[in-house]
Amino acid sequence: MLVQAGACSITIEETEHQMFLEENQCDSTWQVMRLSALFDSKTLDSELIQKMELKLKRFPLSDSQKFCHLPTKNWNEEWKKYIQPTTINRDLWVGPEWEMPKTQYRHVVYIDPGLAFGTGSHETTYLCLKTLINRVDKDMCIIDFGCGSGILGIVACCLGAKCSIGVDIDHVAVEISNQNANRNRVQTKFKAVQLEEFQNSIDSVSKGDIVIANILPNTLIENAQVLKKLVANQGCLILSGVLTNQSQIVSDAFQDEFEFSITQRGDWIALIGDRREE
Repeated sequence: MLVQAGACSITIEETEHQMFLEENQCDSTWQVMRLSALFDSKTLDSELIQKMELKLKRFPLSDSQKFCHLPTKNWNEEWKKYIQPTTINRDLWVGPEWEMPKTQYRHVVYIDPGLAFGTGSHETTYLCLKTLINRVDKDMCIIDFGCGSGILGIVACCLGAKCSIGVDIDHVAVEISNQNANRNRVQTKFKAVQLEEFQNSIDSVSKGDIVIANILPNTLIENAQVLKKLVANQGCLILSGVLTNQSQIVSDAFQDEFEFSITQRGDWIALIGDRREE
């Protein structure tokens, strides 16, 4: 809706609040997010504001919504302040190209998220990265289901994985992921494709020694059967994008084939599943 109205950029930020939306164990509480959209003042007139306010009433928003004029700034430089590098011990540094590591790390990965999700700073991405550091081996094939910026599959390649496939429903995410692979010179090992293309060739795709899905809990559950089939024998399944109070309902959808351990950062968790022996 905001993009159709002419938004130049959209930012989503977490707040400290939660709200109750529906009577479902998986979705009983939701994190309250702050949504900001930037418009060219020449296109945002009073008539358009009234139309947007009408449309926004359909959503469970607080009364704090407002429209205001911002001072002139170099927004191309301004947004860079909010993308900070992520580090995991001395093993991994992930950041944008305009930043440089201030000390030495075993692996340095440059990621430009563009309009896709994934810079490494979110708790769920961090948990997945930390697990990859401990799990990736040189002979492994990795599948990232819902790859966003491509960060997880690209990092896996930089850690030594033999190959990596990123899958996303959004064609923009696929383009950005492949650009980031080129940026880190792993384009011969990493390829991102759209979900439809992946589904059409799924029978010919090698199973993943590690399959990662850092997406919404409901989407994890809806795709449980697909994700199970993607994991190789003795393979590992990493599920994230899950709050602590959602862990049971997500793990229940996979318990028949995987035994899980849990890692946590703040209110978020990652479920690390090892395939049960037959």
